[in-house]
Amino acid sequence: PLEHRPSSACDLLRHSARRAAAGTLAMCGAGGSVGPSLRYKAGPQVWSGKRIRDDYELQKLLTDWEKLGVSFTGAMLLAEGKDSVKDYDRRYDEWSTTDTIVGVTGIVMKSNGDGWLYLHLTSAGFKWEHAAGSYRRLTQEGPGGIRLKVVDSSTRKYTVGDVRGLLEEQRGCEYADGTKMEYASFAKDLFNGVSEKRCEGVKTIDVKPGSNAPT
Repeated sequence: PLEHRPSSACDLLRHSARRAAAGTLAMCGAGGSVGPSLRYKAGPQVWSGKRIRDDYELQKLLTDWEKLGVSFTGAMLLAEGKDSVKDYDRRYDEWSTTDTIVGVTGIVMKSNGDGWLYLHLTSAGFKWEHAAGSYRRLTQEGPGGIRLKVVDSSTRKYTVGDVRGLLEEQRGCEYADGTKMEYASFAKDLFNGVSEKRCEGVKTIDVKPGSNAPT
């Protein structure tokens, strides 16, 4: 695997400590949930991470979840697509794949008892949604004919404090298409943080002896 070299101040923030302390609070049971909500905020062409972090309603939801002892059991990265290019290194007899996430992105964070949280940043603005039930309606065709699908997933557990810490790390970032920090980077960076793996880049493919090599 290639070594990642931070290329900006925002990269340095992103690769700093990704854990924030979360209080150990007793779970209040299925009845102690926070009601579903949807927030959409249109904004300027450039979106700052600080503005997202300071979203009052989102922070209130996270505070309520901390009080209830809610945590997360996994995450899914949604995008328009993913390009994967496979390569074989004869020197080391090793296969690898280079993954690139394509188009608009969003992240679904699954809680341990109060539905899911969806975060989404595009040129139209910042959107977050808390709801229960199936997330699959998020993959239905939206404005402009855009259809998202699951391109990566993780079952790693994490806390509300972890999410807050990642939003805090991105406070110095400015997102805009046509720059290194395009809108799609927001959800990709959050996914990388909560999953502790990279959704893009070069990854080694483990080929078991006697199995067919990737084609």
